Amino acid sequence: MTAPLEARYERLLRVYPAAFRRVHGEDMLTTMLADAGEGRRWPRPGDAADILFHALRQRLFRRPGGGLLDSGWSDACALLGPVLAVVLATLRLTAAARRALSGLSSQWATPPHVLNPGATVLLLAAAWAIVAAAAFAGRRRIAAGLGWVALLIEAVTLLRRFPDDPVAVVYGLWWLALGLVAAVALTAAGPRRPGAVAGRWRLAVLLAAPAVIGAVLAVGGSGLLIDHTRGGYNAFYLQDLPGLRSATSGWGLEGADATQVDLMLLAILVAVVAGSVAVARLPGPVRRRILVAVAPVATLAALVEFGFNGWAVSNVHMGHNIPLVPGQWASLVLLPLLVFLLGLWWVRRRDETMRLAALGAAAERERS
Repeated sequence: MTAPLEARYERLLRVYPAAFRRVHGEDMLTTMLADAGEGRRWPRPGDAADILFHALRQRLFRRPGGGLLDSGWSDACALLGPVLAVVLATLRLTAAARRALSGLSSQWATPPHVLNPGATVLLLAAAWAIVAAAAFAGRRRIAAGLGWVALLIEAVTLLRRFPDDPVAVVYGLWWLALGLVAAVALTAAGPRRPGAVAGRWRLAVLLAAPAVIGAVLAVGGSGLLIDHTRGGYNAFYLQDLPGLRSATSGWGLEGADATQVDLMLLAILVAVVAGSVAVARLPGPVRRRILVAVAPVATLAALVEFGFNGWAVSNVHMGHNIPLVPGQWASLVLLPLLVFLLGLWWVRRRDETMRLAALGAAAERERS
């Protein structure tokens, strides 16, 4: 057995916590060297990926005292990761369908034609759909690996636009943050299936809600329901709502009359309420952790919308890009992180309160 291979395996094993290495490191190293065979100088890619995957889970979940997160997160991540993958696929499919369907509207061309929805958008929709399929099929490692690949594609697609259109990139950071939460959740997911964590009906609602909203936005925003040759139509634009001017620019609903627009708004409202009720009826520990996981994404979206609107408007009117100052970059990173850390503290405190209450109730029953 060659010394370079042993040294490289030892370096890989350093990713594990020190306490874990002291107990299991020697046995793991011996086993991997025995399986490697003679003449090999580099670890197998599969072995390296397996070490990194399990070392990350060990650091996050299984250290004494819970590490950064406690073991209750495994069930929450087992549900959150696949659901967010579906949400991300739906968002991408909505954008693609909206663009494709708009070509069928007489508002855009006569005779109607189909606009190209964009290869990158379709690629990302397919990538997140495959991630979700792998997660629901129980292929946790495959889903986690593909989730990080999809996130990398999302990041490259978004960030390469920064030199030419920094406003669009900053306003799209929440999307990237959502992908990051999905990838981390898929990596940290426990062995339970999403249906076992949430229940079949609640899971069905959580998956149906974004699909309904996406379908309504795609059809209602494409102009497909309007016959522009007859003149006159009703429209409701999301950017007309207070505080939603820039983030939702172009995301509107158009119908031939007010009734169509009202029905589309009602469908979205029903989907949002049904999804919220499904989340509220999840087991308490799972629900609290899911809310903490998505809170940084909501914080980032709100920060950009309300804190960077003036910067975005100035970029448009000045005719050239205005760079962000270090304080603005720091707020984009630190504020969501602070919200997440506060959420972790709240979850631990809440769980400890519930545990002490359960012990007190058990003691009361014994005395009675």
